Amino acid sequence: MIIRSIDAIIRMLDADYIENADIEEKIQGVCIDSRKVVEGNLYIPIHGANNNGHAYVQQAIYNGARAVLWERREANPPKEIVVILVDDTTAALQQLAKAYRDQLNMKVVGVTGSNGKTSTKDILASVLAKHFITQKTLGNYNNEIGVPLTLLSLSENCEAAVVEMGMENLQELSFLTQIVRPDIAIISNVGTAHLENLGTMENIARAKMEITEGLGEHGLLIYNGDQQLLRNAAIEKQIPGCIKIRTFGKDEQNDVVVHQVHQLPDGLCFSIKDQVYHLDMIGKHQAMNATAAWIAARALGLDEEEIAQGFASVEKTGLRNELVRVNQCLILNDSYKSNPQSALAAVDTMEEFDIPYKLAVLGDMLELGETSDMIHYTLGKDISSYHLQEVLTIGDMACYIAQGARDNMEHTLVRHFTDKEELLNYLRPYMHKECMLLVKGSRGMKLDEVVDELVKEQQ
Repeated sequence: MIIRSIDAIIRMLDADYIENADIEEKIQGVCIDSRKVVEGNLYIPIHGANNNGHAYVQQAIYNGARAVLWERREANPPKEIVVILVDDTTAALQQLAKAYRDQLNMKVVGVTGSNGKTSTKDILASVLAKHFITQKTLGNYNNEIGVPLTLLSLSENCEAAVVEMGMENLQELSFLTQIVRPDIAIISNVGTAHLENLGTMENIARAKMEITEGLGEHGLLIYNGDQQLLRNAAIEKQIPGCIKIRTFGKDEQNDVVVHQVHQLPDGLCFSIKDQVYHLDMIGKHQAMNATAAWIAARALGLDEEEIAQGFASVEKTGLRNELVRVNQCLILNDSYKSNPQSALAAVDTMEEFDIPYKLAVLGDMLELGETSDMIHYTLGKDISSYHLQEVLTIGDMACYIAQGARDNMEHTLVRHFTDKEELLNYLRPYMHKECMLLVKGSRGMKLDEVVDELVKEQQ
């Protein structure tokens, strides 16, 4: 984490200040939540949708804040600690992160994509840790506030960092990548996530390609070459010739091709460049994410043995393809996010398990725009090719998944639920039956609460 004198912070921000204490004292880390401030932190109060962090400065001081950023328009700055005056605390957080990043001597890999960016981040960080002192984005800190906090959490002795970057609109990645300045940029894929904001898949591909704007002179871009949308976006972007480009995928036209992907009970088996690897994750789609990580790792000098060791011991971010056994039921908890591509990938993963009875709980997929009803219906139609005994849906839009399934799945029981308690009551008996249950929905649906309740009740 950032450790600098208050004076150095002031200079990094080119800010004015109120000297209520010694500016030669050092701050250790930053925090935007007054409840989580620890001794020595710089407290950065943010204007949120419902709260103004400035109102909680006294709690931050009580918890040990050593200095505070303060917007000039806010009245009554504290008198106990150094107050650093800025026009906008969010902009100052971003400026501080950029200045700190510029002072760090490490390799940084930026990862984005509609699906798979978190898994790619986790896989790559696991691999790089076999060779470097490595840190990565924690949780989903991948937006205009999360990315700066990630950078400011990096230690001075960190040698490699994997930074996840999300976006919802054009120009957002352009902004974030200028702060991160990655040496390597990875685009895992393009999907329908954020179609509501961006309108077309072409615009989503263009938005993802903005990550290249922060790449240095000798940077490396790695992207999913199976997707023509990304190939077109890369051509349209007119990426400078000094930046190397490497594509990955299943098609032979790619620079690096993944072959012979097999789901095993304890993970995935696949081959890259005639080398067989085992990945400590489930879901055949994870082999694509691992291939992107393989290219980045090789570019940073890791050998095949180090990569193999990293693949075999991935520290995974929660709520994504988690397997949880509750009595006789095996639950595949993939409740962090959902869109048609990731939902089909989850059902495809479940297909690989030799379990006689399978149920899929599918919730609303959010932010899909004006054609959301048809996209949900199409998902219900698309899952008809899988061996599911029951399709259970919940949410306002998920009723269209149910309709699509009913119209195309003759021998599958399809039921739609209006609330979680009704769904829980239906699922409880299945915990005592040999079966597999998929739980999949957008984060806003909070379907992880269903899994948590089922697990808790059986403990």
